[in-house]
Amino acid sequence: MSDDNFNAKDLTRPTSKAPDPNAKFWDVADTFVHLANENCKGAERGQVCAAMLYAAARFNAFTVSVDAPNAETFKNEIEPAVAYFRDEFEKMLRENFRDYAENFSSYHPEKS
Repeated sequence: MSDDNFNAKDLTRPTSKAPDPNAKFWDVADTFVHLANENCKGAERGQVCAAMLYAAARFNAFTVSVDAPNAETFKNEIEPAVAYFRDEFEKMLRENFRDYAENFSSYHPEKS
């Protein structure tokens, strides 16, 4: 994979005013969230969610294929790549659920 040093546990938004080394990551993620929110205006939220998961899966497969020098290497990288993406997604998902659980009333004041 192209970024072997990527580590989801290191991706928490900094609270200090120091430069954020992951600023581009946050900008890109915010762009995708904004696009998903816009798409929810014309589609079911569950459909948008499923489309984002599919798009991420498709792009991840593409990324691994680009980094492979040949088809045989690519085929050998599938299982390690699946494990990597599954583990990283689970970390990110759990972190976001934790954030929503801790900040539910501020994210959904209408439900307080």
